[in-house]
Amino acid sequence: MHFHEKQGFWMMAHPFRFYEISSKKSEISSSGIRQLSFACEDNPEVFCFLWINQSKQLKHIQFLFGESVLEWESDLGIRCSQTNRVEDPEVKIGVHKGSRSLHSNNDPKLLSESLEHMKRCEFPEEWNAQVHSKFYP
Repeated sequence: MHFHEKQGFWMMAHPFRFYEISSKKSEISSSGIRQLSFACEDNPEVFCFLWINQSKQLKHIQFLFGESVLEWESDLGIRCSQTNRVEDPEVKIGVHKGSRSLHSNNDPKLLSESLEHMKRCEFPEEWNAQVHSKFYP
């Protein structure tokens, strides 16, 4: 089941407005990369993470909505994934409720839906145009 089917029409009509969250991961790593975390004002299941270099150039974007993920990486381009918790209420050995792993999903419908969700994202002014330019050059 795809995100909008689970969330209903409301998710298809309203923008996702993001604000930055301060976290320990926001510190610059030894490689000079810094992670920025964003939460969605209107939906607790929607997040975005940006990895930037010291020149504030984007290196990686990860947009999570529900259990689906849309990513852009400077050397890999755009791809979709889903977590190990996608619509699976069955308890399995070795998979804990709090743990997530990403599994590639090349479903064209998921990619199309994900890009439609991304079009509606509104980031703080400093990042909005940069993020959108990676998905809509």
